[in-house]
Amino acid sequence: MQPIKWQLLTTLSDVPSAQVFARALEADDVDVRLVSDANVLGQAAPCRIYVDAAHVHRARWAMAQRECSDEELTRLSIGELSKEGMP
Repeated sequence: MQPIKWQLLTTLSDVPSAQVFARALEADDVDVRLVSDANVLGQAAPCRIYVDAAHVHRARWAMAQRECSDEELTRLSIGELSKEGMP
């Protein structure tokens, strides 16, 4: 098995939003890695989402299917909106 080659997919404004988005990508069988410069959870720092380069097309397709507003990502991260409520 070859090691995963990570490719930057997108950057979100904060870690909780990125975690929610990462879970959605993982549900579509995409390997995900989050990288942030935030020192504590909840700190307003950008979070980069990397995916397995072999699955980048699948990740982009999944991302296009789940385009969410910042408000929807925030509501998902605090549990106010179910995954089924996503566009």
